[in-house]
Amino acid sequence: MSTDRDTVRSYDAVAAEYAAEAAAMPEWVAIEIDAFVTGLGGSGRVLEIGSGGGRDALELEKRGISVRRTDISNGFVELLRESGFEADLLDPLTDDLADPQRPSTPYDGVWACACLIHVAREDFGMVLGRLAEVTRTGGRLHASVRDGDGEDISAHDDDAAPRRYAETYWREPALRSALTDAGWVVSAIRRCMGKPDDWWLSVRASRA
Repeated sequence: MSTDRDTVRSYDAVAAEYAAEAAAMPEWVAIEIDAFVTGLGGSGRVLEIGSGGGRDALELEKRGISVRRTDISNGFVELLRESGFEADLLDPLTDDLADPQRPSTPYDGVWACACLIHVAREDFGMVLGRLAEVTRTGGRLHASVRDGDGEDISAHDDDAAPRRYAETYWREPALRSALTDAGWVVSAIRRCMGKPDDWWLSVRASRA
């Protein structure tokens, strides 16, 4: 996400199509939303990293959470704005993460579902630390990454819009260590299945 421009360009090219494909809420994500909202006590201001088509933000708002929608893909940001939502173009590795609506107030939580897979391993700790810095003590984090080893390039040969996505995989011990070092207290890491043989590590954590 933060270091591979081909990944960003790939999302830009198919933002509307991707949003339509991802519109249905997976059961494991719905369970994580329940846990996240419960941890926040049903209210709070949340920074969403990788808003995409906006599916998760809508569900969070239905439950009383105020969401700042952000994405590194201008295609997704424009799509959200065209749908009537405020959205900011944001790179969590390099951009100012403070809330422009409340610049001196930390967020109550961070929602980063299925997007940090695109952060290079060497940048991952920095991103987690920057997210912790803008979250209040005790604030909540949801993040999810693919379960596995190493890195890969996911290529989709579409004549209209060829796509290339850089992905980094994690195992639970290394993921837990990265979170702890960045200032998060991990309460659970759940192994969840998306599509068949597509396993995710879903993090529940709070700001130390």
